[in-house]
Amino acid sequence: MDKYLLDTNIILHYLRKNKTSEKIESELYLLDDEVVKIISVVTIAELRCFAMSLNWGNEKTNNLSSLLKRLVTISINSTDKDLMDAYATLQSYSKNKLHGNPLGRSVGIGQNDIWIAATALVTDSILVTTDSDFDHLHPEFINLRKF
Repeated sequence: MDKYLLDTNIILHYLRKNKTSEKIESELYLLDDEVVKIISVVTIAELRCFAMSLNWGNEKTNNLSSLLKRLVTISINSTDKDLMDAYATLQSYSKNKLHGNPLGRSVGIGQNDIWIAATALVTDSILVTTDSDFDHLHPEFINLRKF
């Protein structure tokens, strides 16, 4: 069974119930309870910031809470050596400073996205996204599914 780590933008598409979420659902069946759906705690923080900055009302906030309850959340814990090492590796690689495995160029990627990618790496999940921030990490470090 595939495991999917959902990028923040995927959650937003599902909340909007738009054509992108319909396409994702028709291919990955993320709403199926049998499918393992994972998010990083970073995604929850990004979503809360998004909701706060756009002054979401109770209905949207409740919809978000309901959706998040259906997902497995992975926290960032400094005692999780695998996650810390994955973050360090992906950040070094993105900066073209990973000794023995040069990328050939430096790629600008936000720290939150590095945490999300590191979580996909350590959980052996397919990272689902709609943006290109993770392209340089696929397939060397993570499995990526873009919509």
